[in-house]
Amino acid sequence: MRIDRIADVDELEDVLSRPTPEVIETMGRLEGDVMFLGAGGKIGPTLARMARRASDAAAVPRRVLAVARFTTPGLRERLRSWGIETIACDLLDRDQLARLPRVPNVFYLAAMKFGTTGQETMTWAMNTYLPGMVCEQLRPARLVAYSTGNVYPLVPVGRGGSVETDPLEP
Repeated sequence: MRIDRIADVDELEDVLSRPTPEVIETMGRLEGDVMFLGAGGKIGPTLARMARRASDAAAVPRRVLAVARFTTPGLRERLRSWGIETIACDLLDRDQLARLPRVPNVFYLAAMKFGTTGQETMTWAMNTYLPGMVCEQLRPARLVAYSTGNVYPLVPVGRGGSVETDPLEP
């Protein structure tokens, strides 16, 4: 589908969460359930839905779990409508983190990216302290850390995007 023909957010979400043959093949080989931490952010719903769709296409029965505080109205219901289980959790609360189900595959998406001015302590906790807590609590799970490219400066569109050798900003 051409991007200029996408009519609305629902159609965009459908396109973005459509798994490629390679994703379907990978999810077909993956053993066990999959949990997405920080699933209430920008990319979480899309990745969780893609995992659900790929697992279904590969005919692999598995639980796909989305964990977040769920402050966005309607997000839990939308995830559930896609066949994704939801768990409300403040990941910085050790007791809540300890109560999460143990699954073999965890995608770590939690981070603080915006509104960080004056929130340096919370930014540090979310982006530095919390990943360590998650690794301690959820071992021996396989963890994938998904992070933003916001550490790189803006570049002209014609250049094709930032590369690892670009200086870090801001």
